[in-house]
Amino acid sequence: MLRTSTFVVETKGRDKGGAFVLTEKPAIPATEWFIRAMQLLARSGADVPPAIMSQGAAGFVTLGIGTVLTGLGKAPWFEVKPLLDELLTCVVSYQPPGAVSPLTRWDIIKGQIEEPATILRLYEEVVSLHLGFSLASRLSTFRALAATMIADLTPNTSTSTEPAPSSSQPDSPA
Repeated sequence: MLRTSTFVVETKGRDKGGAFVLTEKPAIPATEWFIRAMQLLARSGADVPPAIMSQGAAGFVTLGIGTVLTGLGKAPWFEVKPLLDELLTCVVSYQPPGAVSPLTRWDIIKGQIEEPATILRLYEEVVSLHLGFSLASRLSTFRALAATMIADLTPNTSTSTEPAPSSSQPDSPA
């Protein structure tokens, strides 16, 4: 049975309160989507070994969120867009004005979603549903790890325990 999840927009904005039901793709189309995404990453310069490529969604996880985000950022838009459009086919909107609307065409999407942040969040939620864990949580962990690594590389300056001389005191007469 395909997994489903519900996403409700809780952030301020025109989409607040909008509800979306996400349904994962069957195994073969999902695996093909992840392989196409990894092929795009490889063409964009990411190191995607064949063993990882053949793993589908599991390989996507193995690559790591940093590699995925960097690779997608370097890929040409005309190659990224079809993958993103396909993610939205997993989403059904349950909000006015159309009530129940599968997000399969841009004219429907434009009528159902008004905030760019909502579209980005739906992409994230659909991928998370397929991977079986939250991308937002993994991204937060990745950011924390990066911050720790940067802090570890920053040189520490030793400080004296002696009080600093006050610059407001007048010089003594000579």
